[in-house]
Amino acid sequence: GWFFEPWWPGSPALARVEGGRLRLVMDHLADPTAAFPELASLPDQLRSGAREGGVALAGTLMVLDEAGRPDAELLRARLADPGVRAGTGAFVASDVPWAGGASLATWPFAQRRARLLDLLADGDRAMASRGLRGEGHTLATAVASMGLRAISARRLSARWSVGAVPDAFL
Repeated sequence: GWFFEPWWPGSPALARVEGGRLRLVMDHLADPTAAFPELASLPDQLRSGAREGGVALAGTLMVLDEAGRPDAELLRARLADPGVRAGTGAFVASDVPWAGGASLATWPFAQRRARLLDLLADGDRAMASRGLRGEGHTLATAVASMGLRAISARRLSARWSVGAVPDAFL
């Protein structure tokens, strides 16, 4: 009843696409979209069913270093000064609370995850998260070998909620 995925080092964000335009939304920040010009192609990665009525993708905003690894210092620099272009911006989507003009908040996570995979085609700078259903030991071992320090465990039956959801995550 669980889905395990890497806990990406970055900042939680919503990628909202309406009318073919991307807008990034983060807690406590003005619109950071200008700091991530390489994500402007994200709307083109949406399959046709996602274009009508808009879509909101919940995920992690990061900046990758030259080796392709998330770098917290590069992310902080971009967020502090949108003119900084060190590293490469990236977005990993892990959920879709809104699509096609309707809230998906009441859907179980397993259905929202399936919808996310139907809506978003992988690209060079944005993609749907990867993970495993069942047990997380295999994933934990794999992400540790990549230098990542954590994974998340999400209940497949969990509804969307803003803020802490003690029964949905481990």
